[in-house]
Amino acid sequence: MLSDNQRRHLVQSLAHIEQTLTDALLLGAQARGDEVFPRYRLALSAADAAALQAALRRLRGSLRRFLRAQNIAAPRHGELDPRWALDTQITLLRNVALELRPAHLAGFGALDEDGAAACRALAAEIGALLEGMQDGLRVPDTLVQPAPDDALGALLLELVQRYRLGEYRARVAALVARSGRVEVAVVGRVSSGKSSLLNALIERALLPVGVVPVTAVTTRLLADAEPALELDYLDGRREQRPLDELAQHISEQGNPGNRERLAEVRVGLGALPWAAQAVFTDTPGLGALQGHARAAALDYLPRSDLGLLLIDASATLTELERDLAQAVLDSGAALRVLLTKSDLVDSDAVREQRAYLASQLGAALNTTVQIDALSSVPARRDELRAWRERELQPLLASLHVDAAARSQTRSLSLARQVLSSLRLAAREQNPGGTATLDSAPLLALDAAARTQHRAIAEFSERAPAALLQRAAQARMDAAALGTLAADVAHQLAQQTRAVLAPDASEDNAALPAFDWQATPLPAPPPRVLGALGRAWQRQRLQSMFDPALEQACRAYAAALHAWLEAHVAARQRQLRAGQSAGAADPAQLAQDIARLAAALGSSSPTTS
Repeated sequence: MLSDNQRRHLVQSLAHIEQTLTDALLLGAQARGDEVFPRYRLALSAADAAALQAALRRLRGSLRRFLRAQNIAAPRHGELDPRWALDTQITLLRNVALELRPAHLAGFGALDEDGAAACRALAAEIGALLEGMQDGLRVPDTLVQPAPDDALGALLLELVQRYRLGEYRARVAALVARSGRVEVAVVGRVSSGKSSLLNALIERALLPVGVVPVTAVTTRLLADAEPALELDYLDGRREQRPLDELAQHISEQGNPGNRERLAEVRVGLGALPWAAQAVFTDTPGLGALQGHARAAALDYLPRSDLGLLLIDASATLTELERDLAQAVLDSGAALRVLLTKSDLVDSDAVREQRAYLASQLGAALNTTVQIDALSSVPARRDELRAWRERELQPLLASLHVDAAARSQTRSLSLARQVLSSLRLAAREQNPGGTATLDSAPLLALDAAARTQHRAIAEFSERAPAALLQRAAQARMDAAALGTLAADVAHQLAQQTRAVLAPDASEDNAALPAFDWQATPLPAPPPRVLGALGRAWQRQRLQSMFDPALEQACRAYAAALHAWLEAHVAARQRQLRAGQSAGAADPAQLAQDIARLAAALGSSSPTTS
């Protein structure tokens, strides 16, 4: 008899064996030819792939028999969200891309100016592409719809979805989601005082604060909105929750690493006269170990009108703050730098720090940077209110006036970048017009097939007992039981067919039929009523039909497994042949390039 610990160890080990072999087989069977650095000399031949698939099926059969014999229930799904796993891997790759910059390469020897410029451009391009991949993972598949009069936004959404331009998804979504409010992003390093400053500005203890990284999720505070708490999840769900639950959803303590998979949290503040129609966004602090913190902080910038960069008055200026300041300006937002916790530093040191930051950031950004020293402690609240009325309130008012023009400028800039990407894609299409392989549909198809194989296996094991129980409760006769069994089998068959892509060929072979004919049941005793009648009905159903029904369900499941494997294999061959839905059609691509160029030409007289 196995102990619980032994069972858990066995399940983890067997799952690792199956998953590793499955992933390796998928990787080795993919078509090659478009890689810059191929991993393998040759792809697996169709015969090799088929033989290994058969071996993998036998392995899975062995695993199922062992688990069944030991009465071990396999997990219904894995513990890891693939989006989180991929996001983590891409974060590591972005760190590798940083090492392509001249400052790092100089450690391997002298680097001339041309080489430095080339490496700097390469690092920036790869970093942007990897960041775009993460954007594609973090932004829900169903993007927000643009306003009816936003023709350019609608066109950008269409093109980003059609050509899978993940590097633009977050920015397009941010632009079309603008609400007409002035958006203020509060950014900075971990423990720079962002949440404390916002609490002091709105004069209420709303956001959780602490000496360790606190904010885990981007939190938007809406002035003049009804007091409420609204949660948006990455899978598209939206929930209304009591306002007193805010801390448990946005803090690292209540929601570590954003395990709840929240995209955004919105809090209505009620009337806020000094900041009418403004939104203040508290972002996770940068510099924490969690990669999601940086992503959440930077994802918000494309929609912001003002970026408040907070720097601890007692801390030194780092490359992180320089990059953050540049990111704010690159997004088209105004920039203000705030020295926080200035009450902990004497006045002379604060003056020196302001002068130093103005000099360093001004030189790095090639612009004049305004820097103010603030403190959120109660003893300095009058100074904070005076700064709010003197500096922040007029700035918000002026930004509100210019919001529409700023949004149009951003849309045009983004459209030019998308147009450049499409033109580059058109130039890089291979002479035969065959699109290069996109592994995402293959991976998605494989994952869907695994899920459906599990569903078919569950049908084989559980359907007979469930069908007999429903038949007994409803006092079905033999014909009704046969109809019920056929209906359930038909639903499973349609679900199985649905694992193939919607654009897959429709000339598939017919799905297997559920082959079981119910025989007439003997008449019940004349006086069997109530619960006793149901018990007798269940007993006679089980005695007469249970073995036959189990055999029929197992046979149907085997036929359905075979059908699914054959058609998934055909779909994989179709994808490897460059016939996936995401493959760029040259004529369609040329047409879309012309449409976007025309839209830019009509929107901006300076567009070339």
